[in-house]
Amino acid sequence: MSNDSSQISEREREILRLVATGATNQQIAHQLNISINTVKVHLRNIFGKIGVASRTEATVFAVRSGLVQISEAATTSMPTAVADAPLPEEAEPLLAESNEADEFADAARTWAATPVEPIVVIHPAAQTTRRWPWLLGGGLLVALLIAGLATFYATRGSTPAAPTAPASSTGAPTPNAQTRWRTLAPMPSGRSGFALANYNSGNNQYFYVIGGETNGTVSNQLLRYEPGTNTWTALTSKPTAVSDIQAEVIGNKVYVPGGRLASGMISDVFESYDPRRDKWATLKPLPGKLSGYALAAFEGKLYLFGGWDGQNYHAEVWQYDPDLDKWSAKSPMQTARAFADTAVPERQGRIYVMGGENASGALTANESYNPAEDDGSGQPWSTKAPLPAPSSHLAVATAGRTIFVIGGSNAAKQLLQYSVALDSWKPDTLPIEPLRDMRAEANIDKLYIIGGQNGSTSSAANYEYQANYSVFLPSP
Repeated sequence: MSNDSSQISEREREILRLVATGATNQQIAHQLNISINTVKVHLRNIFGKIGVASRTEATVFAVRSGLVQISEAATTSMPTAVADAPLPEEAEPLLAESNEADEFADAARTWAATPVEPIVVIHPAAQTTRRWPWLLGGGLLVALLIAGLATFYATRGSTPAAPTAPASSTGAPTPNAQTRWRTLAPMPSGRSGFALANYNSGNNQYFYVIGGETNGTVSNQLLRYEPGTNTWTALTSKPTAVSDIQAEVIGNKVYVPGGRLASGMISDVFESYDPRRDKWATLKPLPGKLSGYALAAFEGKLYLFGGWDGQNYHAEVWQYDPDLDKWSAKSPMQTARAFADTAVPERQGRIYVMGGENASGALTANESYNPAEDDGSGQPWSTKAPLPAPSSHLAVATAGRTIFVIGGSNAAKQLLQYSVALDSWKPDTLPIEPLRDMRAEANIDKLYIIGGQNGSTSSAANYEYQANYSVFLPSP
């Protein structure tokens, strides 16, 4: 093992730091907005460059070379059995690597018309050299089975009590729609049309609310919400006050393009925020003045779709490379539109652009974009199942391979779910008021839905929705 880190690129250093703090491949991919396969490729390259064969050895290298401090590496909560894996692979949910036919069949079985259930993720527990926990678990399971059979025979012929929650495919009860929602601390003031960014730093998660408007007044305020403490903090304001914007995180920066100024004019100013330093920077301007665009981060690049320039709706797609501070034109959307939103489902390699509006009004458009095929030799765009009803100014978030749509210009009181595997939609109960220009972000198994506008009044509301839940099974 060498202690020389000079041959490692900056992106590889980022990944190695996260490995040293115990992050899994999935967590690394989520924080850096890249795919799990890309993480694995980087890890193989890193392991080869520094001459190690396990995550533990990589952590030792990171400490010796000064990339992380011992106190930082010691914060990991990952079990040793995962950290010592000899290859840059990780324990993932069971059945996660099934082939396409199996995936479709599994999705079809769980995508029942009613009742709507949350996604079930089954995690294998960390292996242990001790056998007694497994035996104890087996004894408890047998006891539960005996008790269940006794109850069954005792109650045969009687009318069963109504279940408190539907049963999942694993047999475990799932929370009902009401119990999966939680009201959190509201913003200090109402806000709509703002940018919302999800930023993870070590073991801490933050959401940044940037700009937007309060009851018609455009703002440059920057707020940080910390779910762990359920508190809001005001930070350094954005240099340019804008509304009708989006934000994405790449690496350790939050990127916020364009927007509508307080004067009503549209801006081409492009700014980034560094949460570590609470500092803003001005980058290369947008290729044109745009607001109401859709934005996505994918494989370390920023993708901007369509938008409104004050007079026209656009179909153009622009890619921004943070390393080069450069914008490049990509294949345009099939439908010119603004006020749409994007989703990037796990392991799909695609960006979904949903809803929006153009001169004909609100749209049901749902188009899928594959950046890997946008090289002039293929067709990167494909049409997917349309939204159940036309909608713009909507909020979209992704948990696993399910896309959630909330609010919008024609919002019914429903939480719409889109199955990527089945290319189909279904509604779920929405116990909150759906608003125009809400914003939504996901953090692994939870959605956070913030703000919005009801008529001329901006909302300060902040909600959490448990989209997924986990069932932990012991490993033999």
